[in-house]
Order: sequence, then structure tokens, then C-alpha cells
Amino acid sequence: MCNPPSGLLPSYDGPLLMASVEIVYQNGTKNAGEKDYTVEKKRGRTVNYTIYLDVLFLINFGMDIFIIWLTGRLCRAEITWWRYLVSAFAGSLLFVLLIWVPIPAKWIYYICSYGMIGILMCFLAFQPKGIKYILKCYACQLMVTFLLGGIMNWLYFSTPAASWLVSRTDGRGLRLQELLLLVIVSGVIFIVLTSGYQRYRMGQQQERYQVSLYFDETPVYGTGFLDTGNFLIEPLSRRPVVIAEADWLFPILPEAYQRLVAVYLDQGRIDYDQIAEQRLTRAKWIPYQAVGETRGELLGLQCKKLVMRHQDTCMIREEVIVGISQTAITGNQRYQMLLHTDIVYKEE
Repeated sequence: MCNPPSGLLPSYDGPLLMASVEIVYQNGTKNAGEKDYTVEKKRGRTVNYTIYLDVLFLINFGMDIFIIWLTGRLCRAEITWWRYLVSAFAGSLLFVLLIWVPIPAKWIYYICSYGMIGILMCFLAFQPKGIKYILKCYACQLMVTFLLGGIMNWLYFSTPAASWLVSRTDGRGLRLQELLLLVIVSGVIFIVLTSGYQRYRMGQQQERYQVSLYFDETPVYGTGFLDTGNFLIEPLSRRPVVIAEADWLFPILPEAYQRLVAVYLDQGRIDYDQIAEQRLTRAKWIPYQAVGETRGELLGLQCKKLVMRHQDTCMIREEVIVGISQTAITGNQRYQMLLHTDIVYKEE
């Protein structure tokens, strides 16, 4: 499954664990399905490459274990230790067989090496319950492989570590200990990068709530975001105010309140005459001041109930003041409501 980056194959001075089997490559690659190898001449010399299948198997076995472990961390999957070994062994063995056994067509080789072997490894390691999950694991595995390979190439070719490694290899390629060190350092960098991303994602998840808002008896469902910068309060009752998109809230409002909101959206003002004439007692005035702007006012509505769900927690708040936002809260419609910290963390 794992192809070591160009220039990183280790030098080899003798057999490892089994008798070495040689395949002589001319032109650096073996054309799948072809028995005759083309010859590339550089400055009048034929360039030959020797690959030992036992060394290739061991390198791939170690790299595949590492890749499957990193993939499991990224997918937050719990894997029994022996499944690492089974998955890595199967991937390494099949990859070596692809090198050793002639393949009738190149496209078959590419499908097997970059597709079927990886999917099989994910199936053996993660015990997927469906096709969607196995494709997710396989996508993570590809991302881990490409990113880890990119980090290794960056370390080897673009950092001061390159000159130190080259000085130890005498131009013969990396030995196993140098390759192991390069893999470990690359893995540490990968873990640092992905851990930071996962902490960011967890923070986003902790601030997201599934909300159900009731003006009377009919709810509207959406997603709320905990906005720590929301300090709005209704001046008379001193209650905290949540912000909701007008288009999202509009369908559950009674007709009189819909007309009030429509005027507010069209004219950008609160129709106090309509509030007084129709005795819309649940309409509220909410003053605010944004950074760099003059003072303004929001139309607020007192809703019967707000239900917030987060993981295994369900919170219910009665008589919630909702400020009407004239524009979408997010451009991608990801959230429909901005929650107030005093609403979320209110003591029961």
C-alpha cells in the first residue's frame, strides 16, 4: 500500500529474515505486464535498480501499521491491536505480489495498488458497518498517506535534516534506521497538525446546539451557535436576548406578528403604532450598538419556549426573548440562531 517517496529507499547490505529475491529494474520502473524492460541511458550508462522484496515487504508492513494507526486516530475508531497487524500484513503482502506477479494491464495495477488494497486494509482494520463508513475510512487513509509522504519529502529535501541524512547515507540511499527516524519525526508532525485541527473541531461541536423554538405551540427547528460576544438584554426585564433569522422564525408567527416583522424587514424600523393598536404585548424593544456604528434597535419577540439539545443534554428555557435578525446569520445557512451565554448556562 505504501510507496516510499522517491530517493528514500534504504540501502541494503544483506538478507533480512528471509532470502532476498531480486528484481532488476531498468528505467526505474517495471511496466506492468511487460516481460522486457526498457533501458534508460544517462550519459551513456545503463541505469539499473535492484529491489529486494523482503525489504520492500518489511518497509511497507511498518509503514502500513503506522498509517492505519494514524487513520484510526483521525476517524476516532477503536481498533483491537491485532487488527493493525492483520491489515498491515495483508496490504504489504498484496503490494509485494503486485510487484512480483506480472499484471496484464497498467490500469489493473493502479486500481489494485491504489484502490482495492487500501479498501481491504480499511475493512480488516475498522470493521465498517456500511459502505459509507468504509469509504470515509479509506478517504482518511489516503489523506494520511499523502500528508505523511509530503511531510517526509519536505523533511528530506527542504530542511537542514536533509544534509545530515545524506551525509550518513554516502549516496546509497537511506538505511533502515534513518528511514525509521524520518517516519517517526514525520508522524509527530502529522499528529501535532491533526490534533490541533481536532481540537478546533471539538470546540466547534461544543458551541453548536440543536434548537427548537416555540412561539406558541408550533415549533421551528434549527441549529444555534453559542455566541460569547452576545451581550444583548431586554432593558425592562433585564433578560438575555438570543438572535434568530427572520426568515427562519417567520412561519410559526401569528398573522399580526408576521405583519409587524414584515414592516420591520421592509422599512428597517419598528412600527410602534401597530404594536399599540393591535396590543402586541409580546413585541419587545432591544437597543444595541455595534462596533463602529451608531446606536440601533432590534425588534424582539417573547417566545413561549426554547429547547436546546447538545450531545446527551436537553435544556428548556421558558419565555425567551428573541431578537429578529434582518439578514442571515451565516452565509451558508449553517446556523439560524445565536445563543446567549446566560441562556445556555443559566442555573436551573
